[in-house]
Amino acid sequence: MNTVNHEQQLAEQTQQLQRQYGVNALLPEIHWDRLFQNSKLKAPHLQALNTLYQTAVPLALQVFEELNFDVFRPAAYQPQGLGLFNKLSAQEEQLLDVLEQEAQGLDQSTRQHIWSMLLRGGAVLVFKAWLGKVKTDEAQLDTAQFDELSDLLFIKTSPFELAERLKVDAHAPTEHIFLLYGNDVYLDRFNSLETAALFVDLGVYDAAFISLRDDHVAKYLIGQGYVSEQQIDELQCALNPLNCADLNPKQNYIA
Repeated sequence: MNTVNHEQQLAEQTQQLQRQYGVNALLPEIHWDRLFQNSKLKAPHLQALNTLYQTAVPLALQVFEELNFDVFRPAAYQPQGLGLFNKLSAQEEQLLDVLEQEAQGLDQSTRQHIWSMLLRGGAVLVFKAWLGKVKTDEAQLDTAQFDELSDLLFIKTSPFELAERLKVDAHAPTEHIFLLYGNDVYLDRFNSLETAALFVDLGVYDAAFISLRDDHVAKYLIGQGYVSEQQIDELQCALNPLNCADLNPKQNYIA
C-alpha cells in the first residue's frame, strides 16, 4: 500500500473515531491559552470557553451524525437541503438547558463571559477549535472548511432571555473579550441586531463606527435613534477625507 495513502487512511480513521467520541461528549483537551497566545486569557475566560466547548460541540456532532453529515469531507460543506438548519436550531433549546444547569456551579464572572461569548459566536469558535484539534492534534482553529456552516452555530436567542437563563445582568459594566488568532479577530460578530444595539449600550462599540462598517446595522441603529446619517457621514469624512474606498472596509457584523 502506498505510504501516503496509508497515512491518509489512518488520519481519516482517527478523525472519525474522534467524531464518535465527540458525540458521546468525550472531547480532546484544548489548551485555550496556547490556541489564543496573543490574547490575555484569565481563569474566567478559560472556564467559559471550556464550558461552551463541552456543551456545544457534542450537541452539534449529534445532529451531524443523525443526518449522516461528515464534517471532515469537502462535499459536506453544502448544507442546503439537508435539514441541517432546522435540526441545529431545534438543538438550541437543549444547549441552553445544559448551559443553564452548568452555570449554576459557576461564578458570576464566568457566567457573564459565557453569555457574552455565546452571543458573539462562541459556539462557532469552539467547534472550529475542535475541528482543528482532531485534524492536526495541535491547538489550531480550522479556518479552511467550516466557514460555510459557521452561521448555523450562532444561537438565535435574545440576549436578554439568555441573560435571564444564565442569571447574569445584561447591562452589567463588565469586560467583553475579543480573541486573536493569527491576523483574525474572533467574537466580533453578533447573533442579532438587538445584540448589536445592546453592545453599543454597553460601550463596547461606537454606534457611528459600527454603522460605518455595516449598512444593515446602520439602518437598524438609525431607526432606533442610536445614531444619525449625519454622524455616520461625519465619521467617514474624519477617517477618510479623500474618500478612498479601501480605507472604509465593510464587515458583516450579524450572523
